[in-house]
Amino acid sequence: MTARFNNLLFTFALAAVLAVATAARADSVPSLADGTQVPEAYRKVGVTEHLNSDLPLDARFYDEDSQYITLRQLLHPDRPILLQLGYLDCPMLCDTISRSLIDAAKKVGLNIGSDFDFVFVSIDPTDTPTLATLKRNSYINEYDRAGSANGFHVLVGKPTSIDEIARAVGFNYQTAKNGQFAHPAVAMVITPDGKISRYLYGVTFPEQVLRLSLVEASKGKIGSTADQLLLICLDWDPSAGKYSVAAMNLVRLGGILTIMVMGSAIFWMSRRGWHHTPPENSERN
Repeated sequence: MTARFNNLLFTFALAAVLAVATAARADSVPSLADGTQVPEAYRKVGVTEHLNSDLPLDARFYDEDSQYITLRQLLHPDRPILLQLGYLDCPMLCDTISRSLIDAAKKVGLNIGSDFDFVFVSIDPTDTPTLATLKRNSYINEYDRAGSANGFHVLVGKPTSIDEIARAVGFNYQTAKNGQFAHPAVAMVITPDGKISRYLYGVTFPEQVLRLSLVEASKGKIGSTADQLLLICLDWDPSAGKYSVAAMNLVRLGGILTIMVMGSAIFWMSRRGWHHTPPENSERN
């Protein structure tokens, strides 16, 4: 019992360490708030963003049915992917991220399986399709929406395929001495054609950030008119990890709205004038 508690404590502490290490430069020596340096084995753990880069679409994995599947087979027109890398036996961090993503997904007003997909790729080559099936079923049960099952995918693979996707998305992780993995807390949003659109950091995900990221990744094919207007007004701030008001975008939106209002007014006045124009050949008394 004590050993398991120590493992959980280690994982939790390491997650806090990695939150600092992820934001640090690769050539610097990150440290905790009390000045303690991050162990050398974990200094390279973090994320190297590769925005607009392609996933290795021909990389092959096993799905929950023990069938070979490529990432290309997971793509659907107008349907982005919410992607998480982790490992299925992770005692804390991976499952916390997954549950937070699913919880946020319940609130965004979009549906897994029809508007976007959730894909978990294991970085542990010893993870099996049987374990993937159990994990996938738990996600489906927690999401609890009819017709969503075809939108959940949990993939396991060989080291070559795992390394290929990890390099492609810049997911830098290391094996710890206790057989666990040190890895960053992050999820990626992937466009319907397999490009990296957005990195979402942390273990909680505000539903507006997730929704706008999915709408943006889908190139506006999902979401409402209000979402499109918000995306005109906002820019993604990678340092803050959220969408922020952009002054120039507000100016552009103001210009668009002004033209629309003026156009509507001119149209209304022209029609009103046409209706009140007396006939040219009317008889006079």
